[in-house]
Amino acid sequence: MPAQKDVFASAGSIEYSNAAVSSSETAASSSVVPSISRPQTAAVIPAFNEAGRITSVLKVIAQAALVDEIIVVTDGCHDSTADEARGFMARLARGEVQREDKSMCRTQMRVFELKENIGKGGAMTYGALRTQADVLLFLDADLIGLRPEQVDALLEPTVRTNADERMDMVLGLFGAARGGLLGWWLSWCNRNIAAITGQRSIRRDVFLAVPDLTSSRYGVEAAITRYVYAWQLRVSQAALDNVTHPLKEEKIGVWRGFWRRMGMYNEILSYIMVDSIRNNASEKRRRETTRMRQRFSDRS
Repeated sequence: MPAQKDVFASAGSIEYSNAAVSSSETAASSSVVPSISRPQTAAVIPAFNEAGRITSVLKVIAQAALVDEIIVVTDGCHDSTADEARGFMARLARGEVQREDKSMCRTQMRVFELKENIGKGGAMTYGALRTQADVLLFLDADLIGLRPEQVDALLEPTVRTNADERMDMVLGLFGAARGGLLGWWLSWCNRNIAAITGQRSIRRDVFLAVPDLTSSRYGVEAAITRYVYAWQLRVSQAALDNVTHPLKEEKIGVWRGFWRRMGMYNEILSYIMVDSIRNNASEKRRRETTRMRQRFSDRS
């Protein structure tokens, strides 16, 4: 994937791991790998300027039973997002994060701090390439109301021990409505337009097979959904009742948030249009779609 190498080389990064906190915690963290035959999982959290929000999301993910590893990719942030992620990682390694039953969370965690912004699609791919987990879980870093059992509900269909019952992708759909006309519209979109949801689990090999991920930016969710369905893979949905996230207009102000939203919509629509034209005009791409269907039909 040459294009990915070029993007990542220009971005630069610093890696932090909770395995480096102490030798005793390293040993404890290594025990997180379950001694069962289910597929291994990694939660990949791309984050851009999510200070004040990311820690609560990371805590919920760490409390989930089916998450084996957490990878945070801060995408050229200008705030303290990376500091907060590293702070939580240190607390996790020291055994200060507990589940609801008071047991200690032993989830492995790494933080990658990118110096330059490469877009959401690039950040997701960056994280995916730095784990060997079988299944990836993508969640937004600003979620409100997320619970550990909902994280597990997103992962469970993709990690079933019986391969014939296993899903290739699970889409998480918000169930909470926001106030105001804009909030209502966005909540409706999140619940009814599954293609654009940022909350999903997916086979790592399937995700990395999607073309042009690093250049898709905010079009990455539409890209993933488009190819998973084109390859005729197994997809299910999980309801995320009472989960939502703050509007961009609430984060950075009405006008800046509005224009940021318009830019996001432009990236999504541009990807869909360009990709549709390419596939309709290219016999090679149509043959590749058929080949990928055959490749992923093997359930072993």
